[in-house]
Amino acid sequence: MVVRALIAAVAYYRMSSDKQEKSIAEQREAVVAYAKAHGYRIVREYIDEGVSGDKTSKRKDFQRMHHDACNGRDFEVILCWNQDRFGRFDSVEAGYWIHPLRQAGVRLATVSDGLVDWNSFSGRVVNMLHTEGKHQFLRDLSANVTRGLLAKAAG
Repeated sequence: MVVRALIAAVAYYRMSSDKQEKSIAEQREAVVAYAKAHGYRIVREYIDEGVSGDKTSKRKDFQRMHHDACNGRDFEVILCWNQDRFGRFDSVEAGYWIHPLRQAGVRLATVSDGLVDWNSFSGRVVNMLHTEGKHQFLRDLSANVTRGLLAKAAG
């Protein structure tokens, strides 16, 4: 019988607000189960609460995780509930964060989509379309909320 060593991973959880689809506890439960089922050993967790996915400058644990990944890392994979939790970047900002991770040999795996392929043309295109789509959704949502608030205040 061949026993495979568990792959060292970190978990990243993010919640924009208390109205989030999946709470930190729910994300953790799903990520821990995913790790167990797919041969990952979680060595550390990073958590950003109450911060939008496109406000990377305010996501202190994301920045710390990125720094750790690119500087003498002790893990190979970042685990998240889904790609939205990792970030709602536009494709230019995504490249800023993803390229150093790829150069360091760090991968992203999500409960909802599995291992994200940053190394093939088709994988990058799919990732870019997903990322841009979620970023645009956030922009549209913000504009609609603002419009609704202005209409309510005026009326």
